[in-house]
Amino acid sequence: MAENKKILVVFGATGIQGGSVAKTILSDPITSQQFCVRAVTRDPSKPAAVALKSLGADLVTADMEDKGSLRLALKDAYAVFAVTNFLEKMDTVAETIQGKNVADIAKELNVGHLIWSTLPNVTQATNNKLTGVLHFDSKALVADHIRSLSIPYTFVQVGTYSGLLLDFLTPLPTGSYGLLWPEPASAKTYLPVIDPSADLGKFIKGILLNPAKSKGRLFKLAQKLYSLEEIAETLSRLGLDTTFQPLDKNTFVSGLVSKGFPESFHESMMQVMEFIAEYDLFTHGDIEEGHQCT
Repeated sequence: MAENKKILVVFGATGIQGGSVAKTILSDPITSQQFCVRAVTRDPSKPAAVALKSLGADLVTADMEDKGSLRLALKDAYAVFAVTNFLEKMDTVAETIQGKNVADIAKELNVGHLIWSTLPNVTQATNNKLTGVLHFDSKALVADHIRSLSIPYTFVQVGTYSGLLLDFLTPLPTGSYGLLWPEPASAKTYLPVIDPSADLGKFIKGILLNPAKSKGRLFKLAQKLYSLEEIAETLSRLGLDTTFQPLDKNTFVSGLVSKGFPESFHESMMQVMEFIAEYDLFTHGDIEEGHQCT
């Protein structure tokens, strides 16, 4: 009976991460009997929201910058999966406010489990060498705020989306493809790769079903660590003859311009690439620990 199920509130339910969580919980034979999904959206008429409703989700309209609407969205909730979308406003201050608002209301309403999709604080991790990756740091600041509230939480850090790798493929005159990745990356630079649409929900399912083991922890979620060379080889096996090719900074920035990214974001993206190349974003041990969730 629905009235006996625990309420899971899912933010970003019409997006990649939240959509994966909502669909998995709704379709899984175990979690669908234990949880009802309350999908948060600002537009319940959009196709993705209608599709979730057809799967059994309850739709609720809320704005993460409006605490009043958040109180209604989180009313009687047992658990919350929360993620923010930096690209929506390209505003890290707003993103931090959004995440903190969700945490504050979760505290106020005694939510039993807040699952926050976070990212590393690059400024701290690099000892102030890389200080421009504000859309990473903003999520980490929310995580710090959640810890300060002493509420039951789990943090998840999602790896590189597999679909995004195709954005780095460029046709070459030879008829093959180049996996063009900005320096200082090399063929031996490793990426933690995940298909979030297919797999993130499975990890969150495990976290929800094992709260005693998951609360108070950070899980780094990816299927596997792949070097850029291995990614090129995998694409070749799939029929796209691909080789890794390093890309200089100016050419990379030109690509960002062609895709419509504002100038203020160019240096940030260069620092992201430097962080990936020169610091261990994930280790094999991190990924094995994350797999324990499933």
